[in-house]
Amino acid sequence: MYPLTHFQIKHSIFIFIFCFYSSISFCQNESNNWYFGRKAGLNFNTSPPTALLDGEISTREGVASISDSNGQLLFYTDGRKVWNKNHNVTPNGAGLTGDSSSTQSAVIVPKPNDSNMYYIFTVDKQGGSDGLRYSEFDLTLNNGDGDITGVKNIELWTPTAEKITATEHLNGVNYWIIAHGWGSDSFLVYEITPNGLNTVPIIQNVGAIHQGGFSAIGYMKSSPNGQKLALARWSTNSSVEVFDFDNSSGIISNPILIENIFYQGIYGGAYGVEFSPNSKLLYVSDLASNMNANSRVHQFNIELQNQTEILNSDILLYDGDDFIGAIQSAKDGKLYLANENQPFLDIIEYPNIIGNAANYLNREISLGGRDARIGLPTFIQSFFYNIIEYENFCSGSETSFSLGSNQEIISTSWDFGDGTTSNSINPAHIYISSGTYTVTVNINFMNQVSRTATREIIIHETPIANFVSNFELCDDSTNNQIETFDLSSKISEVMGGQSDQIFDVAFYESLDSAENDQNRLALTYTNNTNGQEVFVKIYNAQYERCYAITSFLLKVNPQPIAHSIDDVSLCDDQSNDGSVLLELNQFNTAILQDQSTTDSNITYHLSQNEADTNSNPLSNNFSTISNPQSLFVRVESQENSECYDTTQFSIFINEALTVSQVQDLYKCEDTINSDIATFDLTVQTDQILANLTGTYNINYFQSEQDANMNVNSIGSSYMNITNPELLYARVQDVNSESCFDVIDFNVHVLAVPDIVENETLYLCTDESITLSADSGFDYYLWSTGENYQSITVNMSGTYTVEIGNTYNFNAVQNCTTTKTFNVIESGAATNIEIDFGDWTSNQNTILVLVDGLGDYEYSLNGVDYSELNLFENLTPGEYTVYVRDKNNCGVATQFVFLLNYPHFFTPNNDGINDYWQVILSKKEPRLKISIYDRYGKRLTSINPLSEGWDGNYNGRPMPSGDYWFKVERPSTGRVYKGHFTLKR
Repeated sequence: MYPLTHFQIKHSIFIFIFCFYSSISFCQNESNNWYFGRKAGLNFNTSPPTALLDGEISTREGVASISDSNGQLLFYTDGRKVWNKNHNVTPNGAGLTGDSSSTQSAVIVPKPNDSNMYYIFTVDKQGGSDGLRYSEFDLTLNNGDGDITGVKNIELWTPTAEKITATEHLNGVNYWIIAHGWGSDSFLVYEITPNGLNTVPIIQNVGAIHQGGFSAIGYMKSSPNGQKLALARWSTNSSVEVFDFDNSSGIISNPILIENIFYQGIYGGAYGVEFSPNSKLLYVSDLASNMNANSRVHQFNIELQNQTEILNSDILLYDGDDFIGAIQSAKDGKLYLANENQPFLDIIEYPNIIGNAANYLNREISLGGRDARIGLPTFIQSFFYNIIEYENFCSGSETSFSLGSNQEIISTSWDFGDGTTSNSINPAHIYISSGTYTVTVNINFMNQVSRTATREIIIHETPIANFVSNFELCDDSTNNQIETFDLSSKISEVMGGQSDQIFDVAFYESLDSAENDQNRLALTYTNNTNGQEVFVKIYNAQYERCYAITSFLLKVNPQPIAHSIDDVSLCDDQSNDGSVLLELNQFNTAILQDQSTTDSNITYHLSQNEADTNSNPLSNNFSTISNPQSLFVRVESQENSECYDTTQFSIFINEALTVSQVQDLYKCEDTINSDIATFDLTVQTDQILANLTGTYNINYFQSEQDANMNVNSIGSSYMNITNPELLYARVQDVNSESCFDVIDFNVHVLAVPDIVENETLYLCTDESITLSADSGFDYYLWSTGENYQSITVNMSGTYTVEIGNTYNFNAVQNCTTTKTFNVIESGAATNIEIDFGDWTSNQNTILVLVDGLGDYEYSLNGVDYSELNLFENLTPGEYTVYVRDKNNCGVATQFVFLLNYPHFFTPNNDGINDYWQVILSKKEPRLKISIYDRYGKRLTSINPLSEGWDGNYNGRPMPSGDYWFKVERPSTGRVYKGHFTLKR
C-alpha cells in the first residue's frame, strides 16, 4: 500500500457509526452488503471489507441491494429478478422490467415509517418502452423472507434513460427518486412520504436533451448531502452534467456541462460518476471507444465557481489498460471502482482530498476469485452522508469537528469521549493521549427536530522530532565535495529515546517529499551538493500520517591546503636587536590563496609536532625569538578539525633603514583661484637617495598610515587636495620589503594673478589706442616685447601680455597668466548708395547700401538710429540719410528726393490747381516730362523748373478727360508713366 502523507491523513475519514434517534431508524449499515458482477460481492460489516461468495446475481451492469440497520442482508436485485436474504428468487420476484444491460437497472428505497415495506424502482435499457416502473416489496411475506406484492411493474414514465438515483428529503423522513426522460431534457422527480409514493412527478426541463445511440448509458448520482446531482452521457459527444438539487423542494437548477474531455465514440466516454463523501469533489470513469481497452478516472472540484474553473480542475487519478466502470461510495468513506473482468475492485482511499493524494489503488480489494463487471450496486446516496466530520486524528494537535448537515442547527452538545465537552457547533479539541474515543453530539435543528449522532475515532500518538546535528565529513582527495553518508547514524538523534516499536524514521531530499512520503532515501546516501539539507521524518509506524519533521545538513568540509610561501625578509626596528614584532595573520592570504577565509582556521606554531597536534598556537602579535625564525602553519577546516594541512617558512631580519628629510615642493596653480596644481613627485628622488646605497622603490601616499601599510599609493603625478598638503614618501629596500622608511614633505600651490577677462578694442583709421594691463603685479611681458603695464598701438591685431607674481622658494619662479587684447580697425562709411521707391502718397521706401571698415547703423533724422538699412511707409519729400559707425569712427550723410504727381488739376485760373507738374521736380532739374492725350499723341514737354502744363495745346484749351505722362529720370535711368485727370 502506498504510504500516506500527513495531509492525506488529516483529511481522511474513518469508519464510524452514527444513527439518528428520530423517525428514521436507518444507518449506513443498510449499504453493508454488495452483490454484483459474476456472483461477486463484498461484506462491509468487516474492516477492511471481505469477499462474499454466496451471491447468485450475474450481470454486467445495474444492481441494487439493501440491508437492515444492523447490516444484515434483506434482498437484492438486478432489475429483472429479486433474491432474498437466503439467495433464493422470491416467489413473485421474477419478471421485473429492468434490464441487465441497463446502467442503473434498479434502486431500492424504504417506505418512511414502515420497517417492512420497500419500493423497487427499475429502468429499461436504451430508452426502451418499459421505461421507469416500480414494485412494492414486503418483508412480512414469504414466511418473513419477503416478496413482491401485487403492486408490480407499475409504469411511471416511458421512455427514460438508464439512470436513476435516490436521496433523503431535507425533512429526514421522505425520499426523492430522480430519473431522466429519453429524447428530452426532462428530469422526473418523485417523492416518497409515509403515505406512499406520489406517482405524479415534478417534471423539470433543464440541461441537455438525452437522445441518440448509446447516450442513454451512464450513471446518475445525488451527492451524499443531497445538494448536488451529476450524470454521465456515454457514446458520441460524451459529457457529464452537474446540477444543484434542492432536497427540500426537489428543484434542479444551475446546470454545468463538463465536455470535450472524455473519450468519444459509439462505445466510449464518461460512464461512472460519484461524489466524495464531503460532496465537494466529483469522480468520473472515462472508457475508451474500443471495449475492454484502456480507461481513465477523473477528479473535478465542483466547489469552484464556473464551468471553466471546474474543467481546469481536472486531475487524472488513473490512466491505464484496465476497463474501469461504476464508482460507488461505501460506509468506510472510500470509493470503490468496478474493474471489468478482474477479481478485484479498485479503491480511491481518500476521496475528500484534491489531487493524487486521494491515493488511487489499482486492483486493491480481492473478490475471492469472483469477477467484477462494469456495474456496482445503486444505493440511496444519503446513506453515505457523514454528519460528524473531523480533520486530524493525531494526538497533541487540534482535531476540528463539524456537522455535515444542510439543516439549520440551533445548538449542539458535544462529548469528545475523553471527559471533555463543548457546546460549539464546530468545535476543535486536542486529544492529549492516543487511543480510541467515541464522539457523541446532540443536535437541535431549527425545525424542532433533535438528533444524536455518534462516531468512533482513533487518535494516534504523534512523535517528537528531536534536534539532529549536521552530518559532517572531510572531503576526500578528489575535492569534489561529494561523499557517502551513513544516515542510520542519525536515527538515534531524532528518536531521542522514543520507542522504535511505535515510531520509525525515514529520510528525504525535500520537505515536500517528506510530507508526502515520496522518494525515501537509502540509508547509505551520496549527497548532491555540499551543505545539502536532508529532511528526517519520524512517524507512527502504524499510522504514518502522525509524524514530525526536522532537517539537518550534509556538509563535506573541504580538505584545506596549506600552500607553501617563500621565506620572509623583515626589517628590524630602530633598536636593530634582531627581533621584530609582527602580526602573523598577514601571511594568511598567501597560505590560503583562493580558499575561503571563513571556512578555515589558521594557527602558527614553533614546531612541526605542535602544528600536527594543534598545540601551543602562537599569538597573532608575535615577537621573533631567533634570526632566522622558523614558523610552522596549520590550516584546519572550520567545521571539522580532522581536516587540516601544514606548511613551514622562515623569517630573516635585516637592519633598519633611515632616509634623510627632503625639501617642500612649490608649483603655480593650474587655474586661477583653484589652489590646485599637478606635481611631479619624482623630482624628490635625487634628494631621497642622496645618502643611500643599494636599490630602492619609492612610492608616495596621502597618509602616514597608508605609507606604513604600503596601500593606496598616489603615483608620481599628483594633483593636490588641500593647500598646502602634507605627503609621505615610502622608501623601501628592493631586496627586503620590510626594510622601509617614511618621510614627509609639503606641496605648496602658488597663486596665479586673477585678471579681468580678455578685451576687444576698436581703432579708428589713422588713429592710435592705449592698451592697459591690470595693475599691482610683479611681472609684465607684452607680445610686442615691451614690459610696461600699458602700451600704445596704431595697428589692428591681437596683442597679449603675461601678468604675474614672482616667488623665491628654493628658486625664483614666476606664476603668470595671460591676457589678450583684440584690436579691430573701424571707420566711417566710404561710399553710400541709395535705392528708393517713390511715386506713392505714403508707401515709399529708402534702402541704404554702404562700403567701409566699420559696423554701421542708420537714421533719417540723425537722432534715432537702427541697424536696419531699409526705411518704409515714407511720404514724398526730401530726406537726409545718416550712416554712423557703431565704434564712433564717423557719420556719413546723403540727400534723397521722393517724387510724386497730382492725380488731377483744374486750369480755370482760380489760382488753385491751375497747373499740372511733378511734385518736387525742381529738386531734379534734369527730369524729362512729356504729356500725351488718350490716343498717345504727344501734346507737350514740361520743364521741371516751370509751373507746369496749363491744359492748352497750341494755345487752345484741351477738354476735360484723362491724360498720360512719361517722366525720364536720368539720375537713376528709370522711366515713370501714369495718367491724371483734367477737370474744367
